[in-house]
Amino acid sequence: MPAISPNTLWAQRKDRLFITIEVPNIKEDSAKIEFTENKLIFKGSDGAQEYELDLELYGELDSEKCSCKVLGRHIEILLMRKESGEHWPRLLKASGKNRWLKADWDKWVDEDEEDEKEFDYGDFGAGGMGGMGGMGGMGGMGGMGGMGGMGGMGGMGG
Repeated sequence: MPAISPNTLWAQRKDRLFITIEVPNIKEDSAKIEFTENKLIFKGSDGAQEYELDLELYGELDSEKCSCKVLGRHIEILLMRKESGEHWPRLLKASGKNRWLKADWDKWVDEDEEDEKEFDYGDFGAGGMGGMGGMGGMGGMGGMGGMGGMGGMGGMGG
């Protein structure tokens, strides 16, 4: 069976990129991830399916500072850019649509808002947002009751 490109999410900051490779049931010992100056290479298997990515990136990386974590349902990769600066216009060097590659809107921050929002980089790979708790109810709202004055509104008729 030929290897397929897994669904991949990405987001960026001025100095780093966040990549999430969605590979349910990946065998940790089968995950091979390599960083070069301008590439991210991934190969892995869940036992039944082979997965593979060979991404030629838009810009250059500081491959010594890149890292990854293999988790139960996905792999999180932190790519450090060689030079901090303007956001890349896209992840890959070649333009075009790749149906397996999507923006990670949970981690995305617009370039002009980047300094306003904080992201806990140390928590990248820990999974979820533990300790958030529920929102609780909206006190003082009470019930809305019926919609008074609507009694004469009939159906659309036919």
